[in-house]
Amino acid sequence: MKRSFSSLLLLFCGSAMMLFGLTGCDDPAPKQKLVDKVLVIGNSITYHPPAPDIGWNNGWGMAASRPENDYFSILYNSLKSYNPDIEAIRENVYPFEVNFSTLDVEQYAALKAFDPELVIVRLGENVKTDQVKEHNFGEALIHFVDYLKKDEASKVVVTTTFWVNPVMNAQLKWAAEREGWTLIDITHLSEHDQNMALGEYEDQGVARHPSDRGMAEIARLIREGLPL
Repeated sequence: MKRSFSSLLLLFCGSAMMLFGLTGCDDPAPKQKLVDKVLVIGNSITYHPPAPDIGWNNGWGMAASRPENDYFSILYNSLKSYNPDIEAIRENVYPFEVNFSTLDVEQYAALKAFDPELVIVRLGENVKTDQVKEHNFGEALIHFVDYLKKDEASKVVVTTTFWVNPVMNAQLKWAAEREGWTLIDITHLSEHDQNMALGEYEDQGVARHPSDRGMAEIARLIREGLPL
């Protein structure tokens, strides 16, 4: 008696299940949809316009020696190996850091219109910790990110602060745990002077920002931690 190809396939599948202890012969799960749009929100480490009064004359992540050496650019180039057509934009959201309890998030409507499928949060250093009570910053951050991301399926990644800041890191960790965001620790980088641009800029505020090495390490840690 002739058997159809499909019946032969099922017969083979059943034999394989018995032989190797497999649990099923369903088709493999479809591949996860690629992320096409990434939004990075941060502060001067992410982007700072020229500020000649403090000796910063560039327009990229503060203290990086060249635009391609800041963490955003390194991360973006790395993500192109994951998806050659990926788009990534960044924004310095310093106003959110200093006015988190009163900020009207709709002033960032242009970022929302980008429809990011992945939001990377890299901030916290400029928040006045005496204004942080219970979980008020974490709650404000959740509200802000919910406004910005494309939809509920969007992925969110948040890093700890670059410099040691227990108050802010507790807020960032609380928000990540509550929302199921990916949390990436970068604070330990500032324990090593070579990760800061000390001696490269006269203004110490600028010089304490990540050096090229520090920027590369931030990009590496974020890339390795991305849920992609």
